[in-house]
Amino acid sequence: MRKHSYLYYLAVFGIALAAPALLSKSKPSQPAGPQPSVAHAAPPPAAAPPARPPLEGIATIETHEFRAVVSALTSGIKSFTLKDPQFRYDGKPIDIVTTSRPEFYPLVPRFEGVNAGAYPNWKLSQVSAQAVRAQLEVDGVSIERKLEAGTGPYQLWVTTTVTNRGAQARKLRVIETTHHYVERHAESGGVPLLPSRSSAISHGLCRHGDDLERNDRSKLSEAHEWKDNVRYVALENVYFLTAIVAGTPAQSCKLWSSDRGRTASNDPIGSLFEAQLTAPEITLAPSAKQTLRVLAYAGPKTPEELARAGHSLRDTIESGFFSSLAHGLTSLLGWIHGRVGNWGIAIILLTLLVKLVLYPLTHKQMESMARMKELKPEMDRINELYADDREKKSAAVMEMYRKKGVNPMAGCFPVLLQLPIWFSLYASLSSNIRLLHAPFALWWKDLSSPDPYFVLPLALGALMFVQQKMTPPAGGDPLQAKMMLYVMPTMITSFMLFLPAGLCLYMFTNSALSIVQQRVIEARLKQKVPATPSSTSPLLVVADDEKASANLGTGQAGTKDKTAQRRLRRGRK
Repeated sequence: MRKHSYLYYLAVFGIALAAPALLSKSKPSQPAGPQPSVAHAAPPPAAAPPARPPLEGIATIETHEFRAVVSALTSGIKSFTLKDPQFRYDGKPIDIVTTSRPEFYPLVPRFEGVNAGAYPNWKLSQVSAQAVRAQLEVDGVSIERKLEAGTGPYQLWVTTTVTNRGAQARKLRVIETTHHYVERHAESGGVPLLPSRSSAISHGLCRHGDDLERNDRSKLSEAHEWKDNVRYVALENVYFLTAIVAGTPAQSCKLWSSDRGRTASNDPIGSLFEAQLTAPEITLAPSAKQTLRVLAYAGPKTPEELARAGHSLRDTIESGFFSSLAHGLTSLLGWIHGRVGNWGIAIILLTLLVKLVLYPLTHKQMESMARMKELKPEMDRINELYADDREKKSAAVMEMYRKKGVNPMAGCFPVLLQLPIWFSLYASLSSNIRLLHAPFALWWKDLSSPDPYFVLPLALGALMFVQQKMTPPAGGDPLQAKMMLYVMPTMITSFMLFLPAGLCLYMFTNSALSIVQQRVIEARLKQKVPATPSSTSPLLVVADDEKASANLGTGQAGTKDKTAQRRLRRGRK
């Protein structure tokens, strides 16, 4: 049985270690992708870049939410800075653009069947404060692109019109591209073996039909392409997204990543993600023209803004297996924040609300644990009595449970029913961009980052120690009890040292409420049922011992039973 206890706790440790990583999400750290320390870091090229014109003309698109700078070299977005004070890092606005080479800007078009060159140098004109026109005459075609702010936040409409100026029919395809560069050290934030993940971890996404493909750089080391009813392509990290949505279903979307630069030990410095959305091939007769339109979203993965953009972009927020439940909890947290104005207080109130909803389940679980605690004196007596006989000890324990009407597994089923809510809360809190740079109180200035002084994790560990002290494990195994008392609080504390303070605040509040609830339940049980006298022992066990002694007669087995009877008599005195 002791071997099984080791295996059980090894499995529990493994599940606790792996569960946060399986959920998706991730530990918030610096806002990567759009963080200034990485932004504009030119990915070291694998080969020499094409000759670059000495001057780069620009035009701007500005709204209340962002300021976009359009480059004349490629008609792509050279800079896309966010104006919301929440999205600032080291006092500077976060820039969604993470590349500096013009061919790797977001929203750079490519024209299959047209020889436009690497830097065709578009002619830019400022249509209005929120619209820019880019024009290009090249290889017998005329191309006009209009980039204008959409009706919702962080939206850009891109309208491309291609006209055949030649005397022959032309076949061509319009390909919209976007890129994202991230350094390896930014992606690998956290501590080895602990479930802390950097918010810089990036993915490429493709929506085709009802399926959303999400792949990291290791999977995208080889190009992936999908051709079935493609709706959008996107690049993301935990908090920010750049997406290109097809006006009509695209022919295909393509994703891949490549290593950029090398360290002295020949390790990659960073990764360049590339996403392509390819429109169906068009055939233009002489003087004929064709217009294509796409919607671009470049900004924070805020549920409300993504929902306004439509096209199922809200699904890009990764919320684990129970995504619908996680989205509901995120919305509820936002609603509470709208009433109290502080995200930390909102998390506390959400925890209290969830605790009230789960009260019927947690009450049964804690009532079972309280009954188990009342049996501890008898459990200790059985452990002493049958210290060298596992089989008899197990039989005595089960008989005690039967006589007292206690089911040691009664607390497990309520826990299983609560797991979806716990996992959903973890996912919603660890990927909620509203917690980015959101203050709570005192030194907790950013609930998306770890507690800088580790006060919450250590306090959580202390509360978990108290909880384990209050609820001894079933079975009465001293080694098992010690492991639960010391190992579990230590393990959870070490996890929480590097996880978001908002998530740690939820767990701390939940543990505090659980202790209060447990105390109340124990007090009620003591009022209903008088405490069992400590001198009481399982009579059937004694009877079994006496029978075993009579049957075995003399010999080693009989000696053991007599020894057990003497221990029992000493315990009664």
